[in-house]
Amino acid sequence: MWDDFAVFRSWYATCPRGAEPALETELAALGAKGIRPGQGGARFTGERELALRACLDLRTALRVLEPVAEFPAETAEQLYEGAAAVPWQELLPPGQTFAVAASGRTPQLTHTHFVELKVKDAVVDALRSRTGSRPDVDPRAPDVLLVAHLARGRCSLSLDLAGDLLSNRGYRVQTVEAPLREALAAAVVLLSGWEGRTPLHDPVCGSGTLAIEAALFAAARAPGERRTLACERWPRTAAEDGRLLRRIRAELRERAAKRAAEGLPELLASDRDPDALAAAQANARAAGVRLRIFEQDARSIEPLSPPGQLLLNVPYGERLPAGGRKQLKTFYHQLGVAFRRLSGHRAAILSASEDFESAFGIRPRVRRDLWNGPLRCTLYCYEL
Repeated sequence: MWDDFAVFRSWYATCPRGAEPALETELAALGAKGIRPGQGGARFTGERELALRACLDLRTALRVLEPVAEFPAETAEQLYEGAAAVPWQELLPPGQTFAVAASGRTPQLTHTHFVELKVKDAVVDALRSRTGSRPDVDPRAPDVLLVAHLARGRCSLSLDLAGDLLSNRGYRVQTVEAPLREALAAAVVLLSGWEGRTPLHDPVCGSGTLAIEAALFAAARAPGERRTLACERWPRTAAEDGRLLRRIRAELRERAAKRAAEGLPELLASDRDPDALAAAQANARAAGVRLRIFEQDARSIEPLSPPGQLLLNVPYGERLPAGGRKQLKTFYHQLGVAFRRLSGHRAAILSASEDFESAFGIRPRVRRDLWNGPLRCTLYCYEL
């Protein structure tokens, strides 16, 4: 059953909370069927080729998962028994390492580390019983990553096709405090409504993640095109996955080349912090994108020509001189005054501060809740 590449199967893509509408749009654009969004992800159906393409081309996804089992898991005993019943000898060949990542909870199973250990023990015991050998566990760089998710008294077990978070693009070589995760930055780009054809400016760019994700989007570059997927090393799938991925990568490179030939809009990134600008320069070089990066206070922002998109994750205290709520509200107010001069522009502003909207002083067209890890943020979209 595990080698059937040509049939429609159910897959699951995870994403930052709040980014589900963007993920659903991306999956539909890839040709996914039966998309069922939920909290922090979406189920979809398609052939294996679609799931592999999703690993390379989805911008907002954190993982693309191949479900292998689902069973009751109200108790530790049920969790162990359900995990042990999976035919791991078909999924974990001798010599390959594995690890377990857990999320969610049930009333009796509230600690993810305990769940990970219980599933790990079940897999090890099952393989030792059936094959006579014990698999090795590698929590840092496993050949196979098992993902266990608990919800409503049940556990779903899946294999992570990529093996690492898709938001780890590999271009973040320098950083600043509290950087924005790449998948969340991509969600901000997509949810802003920007089409990638007009000029764009991030005037508080930090280490450049928002601007870089916007540049990748404008260039039609797949964020994972250069990534090696874990499934390319799985004996049961390596040959066919390799064949499919070679074709998919060629198609993605051709798409990006065609877009580059059409010409790209001007993309600007600025900040008043020299250290942030140095990080943004290094990260843009590592990502292979072209940005005009320069030093400027966001309150001195100039109009784009022609009018375009403003995209920013406003600071919420850690990078403002003197700090404090009063100074932060003053900054937001002054930023709003500056933005009122930018007639004809659109703006999408991510903020984690409850003071932002009133201090900024402009009524948003749309508000969306997003989560930066455990931190609740709001994305405000404006027509200026």
